Amino acid sequence: MKMAMRLLVLGLVLGMTISCLVHDAGAEEKGVMDRDPIGTIGFFEITDLTGPTSDTCVPHHNAIWDVIRSLNEEGGLVYHDPKTGREERVMINFQYADNKAQAGPVPTLYERLSSMNPKPVMCYMGSSAAAETIPKWTERDQIVQISGPSGLATWYPPKWSFTTAPDYPAAACTAAWWAMQDWKSKGRAGSPGWAWFTLDIPYGRAAITPESEAYIKSLGFNIVGTWTMPFVPVDTGPQFQSMIDKGANYCYGNLVVLQQQKLMKDVTRLGLKDKIQVISTPYGIMEDILKMAGSDAEGLVGVHYAAFPDELDKPGVKWAHDISKKFGRTWTTDAVLGCALGRLMVEFVKTALQERGWPVTGKDVYETMLNPKGFDTGGLTPRVKFTESERRGTWVTYMRGVKDGKIVRISEDFNIPDMKPDGPWTPKN
Repeated sequence: MKMAMRLLVLGLVLGMTISCLVHDAGAEEKGVMDRDPIGTIGFFEITDLTGPTSDTCVPHHNAIWDVIRSLNEEGGLVYHDPKTGREERVMINFQYADNKAQAGPVPTLYERLSSMNPKPVMCYMGSSAAAETIPKWTERDQIVQISGPSGLATWYPPKWSFTTAPDYPAAACTAAWWAMQDWKSKGRAGSPGWAWFTLDIPYGRAAITPESEAYIKSLGFNIVGTWTMPFVPVDTGPQFQSMIDKGANYCYGNLVVLQQQKLMKDVTRLGLKDKIQVISTPYGIMEDILKMAGSDAEGLVGVHYAAFPDELDKPGVKWAHDISKKFGRTWTTDAVLGCALGRLMVEFVKTALQERGWPVTGKDVYETMLNPKGFDTGGLTPRVKFTESERRGTWVTYMRGVKDGKIVRISEDFNIPDMKPDGPWTPKN
């Protein structure tokens, strides 16, 4: 009888043990998508949604938002957490505001957005007026700042602001490098004339520095002067005639498509294309220039660093294309750049989560961004890398041009010079 009771008790114990093991195994097999997110990450953006540079800023904003909401719709950002020892997921709370390309609204917008809950670990500045205003605040508040614009204040001196684009002075140097090759290929003698023709706002002035002018002069150019235009340009004929009279053969400035198309219409109307070559920043030689300027865009050349939208053999480009189409966007180079920004922002945070575990702070993201291996965009743009002393992530550019109604590559890659103050191109006297 005692033996039977012992066997019965033993059987009950074994049964309960096996049941617990099975239950635990089932719990362990529960997938990351079957569990609640471990938390929420805060991002915010200040950009020009309705102002003079909105034709560039809006598609970048749309693409960043599409990357984030697509990720959220798929369940969030999945990563392996070193603290929990398993896959976890976080959602991203993304807020944004319009500064209309003006510095005035930025302090109020920043105060509101930086106080959001949860505290943001990262922000994106799409407008130069915003990007150049807030670096002292993002450093103080330990919020990583990703700047689409690349004027000096966004990357020097090194703070918590990082730019993924070639810096504006270096982009101007790319234009001058190509222009001198163009000048020599046509067998022309003497020193060609270089004119700045740009917007009179922080974005417009950002390319004109002692370093960029020193580099341009070193190539053999004579810089003949600076001309500016209003946000919405009217007749630019007088400026063109003035710069040509001063000896300009090439002109360059920080514009977007809204202004660039007007320049091309005016040089065509006035028959000046044989007298002066208009050169664009990356944001003026986008697909919209073909729509807005039509056949007058023929002959425009410009600096760039992104993949072409039809390079779908590159995994990042195919990924971005599919996201853009998912949300009914027009697939253009602006969408390529915006998706690259969104991809990098997510990757920066994912790296911090995988190295530090949940929760992460802005400081965690900042420290893991200083990665000697850099960050891959899948071919959307060149690989991006930052260091303790360097906040510019891209150092390779090339030239595009409008030929036969299409935008095509017209140069090999160019390794841009270092435009840092007190650097190799800073004038010594």
